[in-house]
Amino acid sequence: MIPVQVRFTKKLIELLDELVDRGVYSNRSEAVRDATRKLVITSNDTVMEKRKGI
Repeated sequence: MIPVQVRFTKKLIELLDELVDRGVYSNRSEAVRDATRKLVITSNDTVMEKRKGI
């Protein structure tokens, strides 16, 4: 994987840590990767729909 540096607000880090503490994700990196993956897939679907005129 290629490392990427990002900055988050304290509140967002607290929310990420809560997901990790509850066992939803094993660590922050996994949570950020999953959220990014979902965003990219959703955004790509939206772009494709616009191209098709849906």
